[in-house]
Amino acid sequence: MFEGFWSGVKNFFIGTDQQYIDERIPQLISGKSFNLTQAEKMATVYNCIDIRSKTLAKLPLEKYIETANGKEKDKKSPLYDLLHFNPNAYTTSFNFIKALETNLLFTGNSFALIKRNGNGQPISLNIILPSQVYGYQVVNEQLYYYVQLDRSKDKITIIPSDDLLHFTMITKDGIWGLKPLEALRLNLSTSHKGLTTMDSYYDQNASSSKAIKSTVSGANQKTMKEAVDLFNKEYAGAQNAGKMLPLPPNTEIQELKTSMTDAQILEILKLNGNIICGLYGVPPHMCGFTEASKFNNVEQMSIGMKADTISPQARMYRQQFESKLLTTKQRSNCESIEFNLAAMIETDHKTRIEGYKILNSFGAMSANDVCRIENLPTDPDGDIRNVPMNMMALSKLGFDSAQPPKGKGKAAPVDTVDPNEKNNPDNTDNNGD
Repeated sequence: MFEGFWSGVKNFFIGTDQQYIDERIPQLISGKSFNLTQAEKMATVYNCIDIRSKTLAKLPLEKYIETANGKEKDKKSPLYDLLHFNPNAYTTSFNFIKALETNLLFTGNSFALIKRNGNGQPISLNIILPSQVYGYQVVNEQLYYYVQLDRSKDKITIIPSDDLLHFTMITKDGIWGLKPLEALRLNLSTSHKGLTTMDSYYDQNASSSKAIKSTVSGANQKTMKEAVDLFNKEYAGAQNAGKMLPLPPNTEIQELKTSMTDAQILEILKLNGNIICGLYGVPPHMCGFTEASKFNNVEQMSIGMKADTISPQARMYRQQFESKLLTTKQRSNCESIEFNLAAMIETDHKTRIEGYKILNSFGAMSANDVCRIENLPTDPDGDIRNVPMNMMALSKLGFDSAQPPKGKGKAAPVDTVDPNEKNNPDNTDNNGD
C-alpha cells in the first residue's frame, strides 16, 4: 500500500520513477528552492516556446500519395481532413500542433490519444497532458503506457503504444523525453533572481541602496530597526518617487556604493537569454536580443532555424504519424504524412517574383501556377508552359539524348552517315567518274 502511495507522490511531481531519481533527488540534495513552474512566467522561455510552437503549427500538415505524375496531396483520404483541418470535433489542426509542441517544449514529452473505428482507421486525435501519463512498460517487445484518461477519476488505463502518439525532446532510452527546463535550472534560477532584484529595485524608487545612519552615538539598535521598518512601510515604493520624505529623528541617509551596473544584472540576463534561445534553437533576435544580429544575416538565421531546428522536429512528428496512423500497406505504397516546410521561409516580394520568373521561363511553372500561389485570378490560357526558342533537344543536334554519354563529358554521336555513302565510300558517282 505504501509503495503505491509513494509511487503516486513521485508521479505527481515528476511523471515516472526514474525521472524522480534523476531530477527531484538532486534538487532536494542541493537545497535549491527555484521552482520550474516559475520558468513558465519568464518572458524569454515563453517567447521561445511560443515562437517554436507557432512556427511548426503554421506549416500545412498534408497526407501525400504517389501517382503517375509524382507525389500529390491525397485529399480523398479521411486522414487528410483529420490532419489538415480538425483532428477532433473541437480543435483545429493549428491549435492541435501548437498544443503538442507547447507541452513538448515545457515538459520534454507530449501525447495524443488515437481513437479508431471498427475497421481500425483513425477517426480522432485527442491531446493527453503529460501529467496524465504515469509511466510506461515494455512487455514482450510491446510498449504500454499508464494513462489517467479522466482527470476527475483515479482510474489508470493501460494503452498500447500503437494507440498513443508520443513526441519527445532529448531522450536517453528512446522512449521518454528529458525535461528541457531542468537543463536550464541554474540559468533560469539566476535570471529569476535578477528579475526579482530589478523588481525590488524599482519598488525602492529605482535608486541605489541606502542606509539610515544615526547621528547620535550609542543609539538603540532595536529602536533604529523599528524606525527603519516604519519608514519603509510608509514611504518606500514607486508611488512615493520624487516626494520629499521625512527621516526618523536624529538620522541621516548613507549611500551604499552598489548599483545595478556594478552587479551586472542586465548583462547576466542577456547572457541567460541567449543560452535559453540556444537550447530551444530560436535565433536570439526573435526574442529581442539583437546585439549579434545584422540586416544581412537575419534571413540566414531564419534559414538556419528551419534546417537545424524545425526540420528535425518535423521529421520526428512525421515518423510518429506514419508509424501509427498509416498501415504497413499504405507505407509500402509510398503514402506519407509531412509538414510543408517550404511554407516556413518568407522572402521579400522582389526575390519571390524573380524566382517565379526563372521557373516559368524554363517551363517548370505556368502563369496560372504562379497566380494560384499568390492568390491571384487565373487566366483560361494561363496553364500553357513555355520554353525559350533557343533551347532544343540533344537529338536534334545529332546526339542520342536517351543514351548515356560515352567518354569524358561527351555525348554519344548518332550514326548520321547517308546509306549511299556506306555503299560508295570513295564518294564516286555511279558512272565511275
